[in-house]
Amino acid sequence: MLEFFKKLENSQIFKDWKKENKNYFLCSCFSIIDGKEEFWQFDYYNKKSHKITSFKVDSFIEVSPDDDVFSDEKNLIKEIELKDLKIEIPELLDKLSRKYKEEGIMKKIVILQNSDELIWNISLLSSTMNLINARVSASTGKILEEKSESVLKFGKGY
Repeated sequence: MLEFFKKLENSQIFKDWKKENKNYFLCSCFSIIDGKEEFWQFDYYNKKSHKITSFKVDSFIEVSPDDDVFSDEKNLIKEIELKDLKIEIPELLDKLSRKYKEEGIMKKIVILQNSDELIWNISLLSSTMNLINARVSASTGKILEEKSESVLKFGKGY
């Protein structure tokens, strides 16, 4: 992830945007991983306007224009300080994939966010149609919450 973030920070498109948008801060990092990291999306939030600008970084950098935050929890959106990141996502995904190897993990959805501490929110979709969700401290690697549910349950109105 940090490699993608450095690519973003060093790009002219980001430098130009940042000059004009000093009140925005990094609030989340997102990726869907099939095998290897192919892209990362970095979201920047402005507390005054309640707008988010997203940058998708892969072989190119795409900017999504400002978008409204549709949430009553706008004041809960906190800045991410990547200097606090001690546990990288490949290490965590490897650990979780080994733990759930019987499940046959097909997709890995990862989000880095700040909710009182830096958290990796990881969702694993398995070939057995289970959705495994883990919330892990990005500073210590400690699993804060972990659950597994059948995705078939979601379609039955539970």
